Amino acid sequence: MRRHTSFRGEELRLGTFAVLPTYNEVAMKAFGRPRFALLPSLLAALCLWFAALAQAEPVASLPQPTDYVSDFAHVLSPEAIQRLDAICAQLDHSQAQAQIAVVTVHDLDGDDAADYATQLEDHWKMGNKGQNRYAMVLLAVADHKYRIEIGYGLEGILPDGKTGDIGRSMIPDLRAGDYDGAVTSAVGQIAQVIASDAHVTLENPDGGAPLADGNLARPQRPPSIFKVFEGIVVAVFVVFYLLRFLGGLGVFGLWGLGLLSGGIGQNNGGGFGGSGGGSGFGGFGGMGGGFGGGGAGGSW
Repeated sequence: MRRHTSFRGEELRLGTFAVLPTYNEVAMKAFGRPRFALLPSLLAALCLWFAALAQAEPVASLPQPTDYVSDFAHVLSPEAIQRLDAICAQLDHSQAQAQIAVVTVHDLDGDDAADYATQLEDHWKMGNKGQNRYAMVLLAVADHKYRIEIGYGLEGILPDGKTGDIGRSMIPDLRAGDYDGAVTSAVGQIAQVIASDAHVTLENPDGGAPLADGNLARPQRPPSIFKVFEGIVVAVFVVFYLLRFLGGLGVFGLWGLGLLSGGIGQNNGGGFGGSGGGSGFGGFGGMGGGFGGGGAGGSW
């Protein structure tokens, strides 16, 4: 007596018996069908969408500063942050009595760079009712925008024209992805103008000649977090296709199918860290009112 069993018109015959395809064989055949062809593209779009949402940085979401350097975009190396802190601390704790804030963000959350800087000054209650000797160097990495804000106490020695020249000098480094070089150059130039006016000699944090004309050394910068993210995305797709290929050979069985449908875990790591610390930072005024001066900005 011949036993015959069918499964949606497909059967595997062994002798006189028809054997049902295994679950793994059916599942892996399904992965090869047209309705799964767009799965890699959909996964890529979802990854990029979630990454964009995670990196959006409205001003209200930024924590209060704990250092002169607030590297929210994670594009500055620890060495650069340490050098910047050393220069900013000298200005803050000398007769120059001036402060420079360095801020990097992923994007401006749809705002203009000048408006974003003003909102940040209000959010952090920057400025005071005195001389307002403050400056801010702001970078929005994904938007390719920069802004240098000057408090009215420094506007006489750092007018918009001078500030614009300093900002434009950053553009070659910014276009090359050298954020360390761009920021250290701008801060060095601003610091030297302030120090010269106050008759203060700034020590070079690298132990060389005193700081002059923005000659702050540029540390070698490791790959940015965006390069690392790009490598992770490529690696994810390589692993996905490898698992799909091996799964099609029936290597993993049900475990392989579960792995392919289990999703991608979330990575909350973050570059080099947001702040330096240990620099003698004591806040930016804290009385609110903003800088009240001028400034200049641009794009790269």
